[in-house]
Amino acid sequence: MPAPATVILPAKRPPSLARLAAHPRLLIFLASLMLKGLAGAVFFGSVDLVNSATGSLALLAGRQVHVPYFPAINAFLWFGGVLSATLPVPFPLSLKLVPILFDSLLAVLIYDLVRRREPRRAMRTGLLYAFSPLALLITSFQGQWDAIALFFLLLAFGILENGMRDSRKEVLFGVFFGIGVLIKPIGLPFLLLFPARKRRSRWFVAWPPIAGLIAVLGIAFAIFARYGYSTVDVLIDILAYSNKGVQTFGLPFALPRLHWHIRLWIVLPMVFLAVLHHRQKLTAQKLTAMDAMLLFYLCCLATTGLSPQYLLWPLPLLLATDRLRLAAFYTAAATLFLLLYYSNPWTSFYAFENLGVFAPLRSLTWLLPPAVLERRELLPIVHALGNVAFPCCAMAVAALVFKSGQGRMAEERNRSGASRCFSSAIVWHAAPIFLVFATILLTRWTVHASGMHSRLTQIWNTLPGEYGLQIKSLDPTVVLVRDSAGFASLNVVVLLALFTAVWCVSCFVDSVGGKRPERHHIATLPH
Repeated sequence: MPAPATVILPAKRPPSLARLAAHPRLLIFLASLMLKGLAGAVFFGSVDLVNSATGSLALLAGRQVHVPYFPAINAFLWFGGVLSATLPVPFPLSLKLVPILFDSLLAVLIYDLVRRREPRRAMRTGLLYAFSPLALLITSFQGQWDAIALFFLLLAFGILENGMRDSRKEVLFGVFFGIGVLIKPIGLPFLLLFPARKRRSRWFVAWPPIAGLIAVLGIAFAIFARYGYSTVDVLIDILAYSNKGVQTFGLPFALPRLHWHIRLWIVLPMVFLAVLHHRQKLTAQKLTAMDAMLLFYLCCLATTGLSPQYLLWPLPLLLATDRLRLAAFYTAAATLFLLLYYSNPWTSFYAFENLGVFAPLRSLTWLLPPAVLERRELLPIVHALGNVAFPCCAMAVAALVFKSGQGRMAEERNRSGASRCFSSAIVWHAAPIFLVFATILLTRWTVHASGMHSRLTQIWNTLPGEYGLQIKSLDPTVVLVRDSAGFASLNVVVLLALFTAVWCVSCFVDSVGGKRPERHHIATLPH
């Protein structure tokens, strides 16, 4: 009998990746939603949530609410108030629910972006953002809206990342980009990254993305005018806030005598990055659009002096571009600063206004941060971290990003042929978006908010007692402060610090594990 022959076969692959693709997305989404939803319900939130609550009350009373960005966010504030007034949903959670939902969708989007070039590492990367301590702090504890705008920005640029010209995709790019700007205009500088076409050595912006952008903005501006908002006044407010705004950390805060309260100069580095992106042969660093976005955000954090919620900006881009080690380093520095910032009352714009962030329900008072973190003597340490250490960290990460040669990775990704999978995944991301806006619109048509204002006012008045807070009136702002600090050893600060350490270690492990060579099965067949 002849000796058997040894044949090397490739590793078995799943029978139908398209059929199984929804399962990792669902797992990532539910993991993020459960973790962030639980934290959003247990803990109150910062002064930003107080502003959202007072805005929700004003909208239910039929008054206008003016924020330093487009009034699209008012729809979410109105919906949160209606939700809490009609269903047994805690008021803080109802105001955080939409940001938590889109932050969970952002984790799924990161999975799809990484899956195009590193399929084996995609699910782990998506779960890393789902369990990100930095995203948890900004979205669930502080109650900020930046995750919504980041979701639409990454979705827009992800559509065009394969480099193939498609008018329909470019229109979708403009639509999603416009929605992100309407939620929060943190993507306005990226107008310089719009797809362009070269004609006789001159660059022209392609018309399909502009058409999609104009269509979205036109519809939104018509709706704003219907409710009495002036688009011109809104744009002036946005530019004024972008130029100065609230600065709680960063180099300008450390050097107030230099009067560095002019931030619009940051557009100049964005112009330079846009040139590198559009003229790839200008330098060896062939920057993709996401690389340029990441570098711009890091430059902002390092030089312009911003508020804590803006620390979230670079993280999804670091993970989406497969820079896990840099994400770990950045998260460790940012989380360390935020834990001290949220715990110490003297670090906020008004003293004590940030003490509601770690205020849990009265039945969980053991989670309160230790009293030692509230001492004013710690303020120089917090300032050193926020004004010197973190800006240096942001500049170091930016330098490493610029040096990493992401252009070669982009070329490999384009050759992988996985862009079709991402195109089919757009439906997965578009369905929740449609459901959210359709639900708000249907609620607006069917619910009469007149009788809910008094109900929500009662909920708001009893809320401080449920979280162990006190109200300090400070015209024109309401300030909520904690009754006392905690003394338990496993308080929220310690738990979040341990959680962050585990997360950062996981990033390092995944960055190594994902680069292992593909294994093969050895099968023995008869000759």
